[in-house]
Amino acid sequence: MGPTLQKFEVKFFETIVLSLLLHASLLVIIPRMNLNDVVIPELLNVEIELSKPQPPPKIEEIPKPIEPPKKQEKPVEKKQEVKPEIKPIQETVKKEVIEPIIEEMAEPLNDQPIEEAIKPVPEAVPTQPSPEVVKQVTDSYTNQLTRAIAKQKKYPKIAQMRQWQGEVLLNVEIDPQGNLVKTEILEASRYKILNNEAVDMVKRAAPFPNPPEELQKRNFTVLVPISFKLE
Repeated sequence: MGPTLQKFEVKFFETIVLSLLLHASLLVIIPRMNLNDVVIPELLNVEIELSKPQPPPKIEEIPKPIEPPKKQEKPVEKKQEVKPEIKPIQETVKKEVIEPIIEEMAEPLNDQPIEEAIKPVPEAVPTQPSPEVVKQVTDSYTNQLTRAIAKQKKYPKIAQMRQWQGEVLLNVEIDPQGNLVKTEILEASRYKILNNEAVDMVKRAAPFPNPPEELQKRNFTVLVPISFKLE
């Protein structure tokens, strides 16, 4: 026999012994029990009253605000336009004022010839200065321009170092207000740097003094000589 069978037999034997002991104890205890001590519970009659479901409480309606009574607007009465009364013209005004004017207008005009006729006023013709006056004025203004241009003279340093000298004759056009219009070289020197300096001198001197009245009719030209000499 294996060990497992031995264990099974031991447990089975133990269970049988326990059951015999349990039955023996019951046989001893039950006869001694007093059955009168056992209390049988009484049945109670309990009545349950079911109450009917009550309806939900009513929500009180909020009273609407009482609007004040509207004022009755009175109809606007239109003001009647009062037209001024036109009074009739009195008879005395007719006789003393209106009728004499009508009679004067009704009289025929005299057929007398008009002795004095309207003579046309001759237009003033502007007097032109004589050529001699223009020449004198031009020469005087040329000298004034030459002095103004000479103040702007700057001898080029290269020309000074190389001892370059020369003269440049310029034809300068000026408008009636003394503004420079253009500059032309009529006679140039041998050196370009001196020619350019002569033109720049005229540009730096502009605008020139106001020309005299004899030269304020239109643009005019003046001859301006510029000399470059080393002293």
